[in-house]
Amino acid sequence: MKKIVMLMIAAIMTFLLIACSDSQTHDGEAKTPSASGAQKGRDYQSVVEDFEERGFTNISLVALDDLITGWLTKDGEVENVSVDGDENYSADKWYSNDVEVIITYHTFSEESDLEEDEESKESISEKAEDKAVESILTIETCADLEKLLSTEGEINDFYFTFAEQYKGSTIVFDGCITYITNHGDYDTRYDILMSGGNYVDDEMVNPGPIFKFEDVNTYGMGIEDLYLPDYISVGSNVHVTAEVEYFSENEGVFYLNPVKVESR
Repeated sequence: MKKIVMLMIAAIMTFLLIACSDSQTHDGEAKTPSASGAQKGRDYQSVVEDFEERGFTNISLVALDDLITGWLTKDGEVENVSVDGDENYSADKWYSNDVEVIITYHTFSEESDLEEDEESKESISEKAEDKAVESILTIETCADLEKLLSTEGEINDFYFTFAEQYKGSTIVFDGCITYITNHGDYDTRYDILMSGGNYVDDEMVNPGPIFKFEDVNTYGMGIEDLYLPDYISVGSNVHVTAEVEYFSENEGVFYLNPVKVESR
């Protein structure tokens, strides 16, 4: 019996030593999520997220402006991915986490957009505008939104009422960014706090709830670049378009799903 116990202890110690050794060996490294061939045809944003989850920190995007109709190849479809210059890398291979990962994808060219039939564009635009008028709430068209942005206090019964009544609706308002941080260990996903009105200083609390975008990337905020532009920073005044999610009394924040964030 004593011999069996000793063997079990030895096995456990061996496992722990191997695990620690492996962790130390790959400190500062990241492992590829899958082989290069598996990425072709996927949406480039999903590929970016896969590499971020594995710990890669230097990700670049290259757009091939070669689409005309988008029938055979979809907008955003990956053509190839290279890791440290290798377009034929294998799955689960270790690299330094700061090597360059280049994701090349297909998209529409500006020239092809200009060549679209003008009459068709006008028709689509008119339909989109009509739909937008019906679904987007502003302080000019929605008295409740104006009330929301002028209500005092981080927690108020009206915040719950508004969130329940307008859940899923799109709201538009002028606000400011009061806090921003990376979401977890991601380099290109963020948690952002905002309030209505103009930014004054870090001690000034504007009326209305504290709004929050949680675990968002630049694409989700209508920004084409992979990394944050200068105007997405603490103290910036922004024009916000977002969908209503819910109000959390425990956190004292009003959750929104971003549609577009613009400088103002």
